[in-house]
Amino acid sequence: MAAEQIFSVPFRFLMDGKFGGEQNCSPSRPLGLARFVGDTSNLLLKYLISEESRNKLNSQWPIVLFGPSGTGKTSLALTIISDLTEKSDRENEVISFNQPRLEPSYGKPIFLSALEFDRRYRSAIETDSVNDFRKKLIQSAGVIIDDVDRLEQKTAAQAELVRVLDQMSAKNRPIVVTMPNSPQLCNGLSSRLISRLSLGLSLPVNPPGPEARLEIIRELTNINQINLSDDAAQLLADRLQVTVPKLSHVFAQIKASLSAEASNPAEIIDAAKLTQIFKKSASEVESLCHLIIKSVAKEFDLKVSDLKSNSRKQSIVMARGVSVYLNRELLGVSFLKIGSYLGNRDHSTIMHANRKIEKLVSSDPNSSEVDSTIQSIVFKLKQELTEMFASQINFI
Repeated sequence: MAAEQIFSVPFRFLMDGKFGGEQNCSPSRPLGLARFVGDTSNLLLKYLISEESRNKLNSQWPIVLFGPSGTGKTSLALTIISDLTEKSDRENEVISFNQPRLEPSYGKPIFLSALEFDRRYRSAIETDSVNDFRKKLIQSAGVIIDDVDRLEQKTAAQAELVRVLDQMSAKNRPIVVTMPNSPQLCNGLSSRLISRLSLGLSLPVNPPGPEARLEIIRELTNINQINLSDDAAQLLADRLQVTVPKLSHVFAQIKASLSAEASNPAEIIDAAKLTQIFKKSASEVESLCHLIIKSVAKEFDLKVSDLKSNSRKQSIVMARGVSVYLNRELLGVSFLKIGSYLGNRDHSTIMHANRKIEKLVSSDPNSSEVDSTIQSIVFKLKQELTEMFASQINFI
């Protein structure tokens, strides 16, 4: 992938204090990165924030940003709304719904978590002020509803959100919502709300790709004042296919390790030193191996004992192979050790299982329905497990 595919979106919503009760940002010391770094995995977002796209957003509301936690959906939503509603004398301003009730100011968009939306709506019903609640949203310059999936089973709030979406769209007022999955995959939402969300522009926010990860790691290196060599940075980018919060946690652990060793701050941390920092004891590696096996069994709706058994049932054989592959891919554990964790199997049998999954994962996803299904499962598990113990990965 060419490096010029990397793009950057500054988070122009920065403000003091809390908004919506869920995030903290400061113009001088933003938490994490002060920008979204993307590559080919998120090229659609590059278009979304471009000048060209802003003139074409009419009748596209709501914009739905969906993706895993930590990918930057909320920050992007705040930036989009801020850009669209900025005023020359009050640039990039976002207020909390909790501030005193004022006459609508078209320069101030509103941020609400989905749960806060539900709470405020129920409070409005109890105080007979639903019209005021609705008016404040609809007459604002723009609205962000964060984690809409949290309205699962809250039918009244869902119906109210549909009304708000309809009326804001009619007035061409921007509204952005975030959620972990595309609207069609949120089973807990009403068909009416899913349909209304689907009328807007839905865009995935994916974890950073390899080029974006390397750029993020370089920036975190500067933020944390760690002298990381190019080979060490590349090692992190290759091994940690995770989001910015997880990468930030890894750097916190590197700093803690260097502090404990009373290392020279100017010392260059190369790949060998990085491996030493994260190297685990045999018992720690074994615990992580068993965690992988347990996670795979759960994903295939099997028991761990099934994977250790002598069963040749196709689903069990496939799950066993995925366990082998992920232990090798994520932890670099020897075939001999993996075999001992899976019913004391011979290392040659384990090697064969690993080759089979390796070939399947790298094959054309359209080659067969089974291949595509297993590829999806492996990708999902790899992402979830890497996120779960990113800073515990063994760099062997």
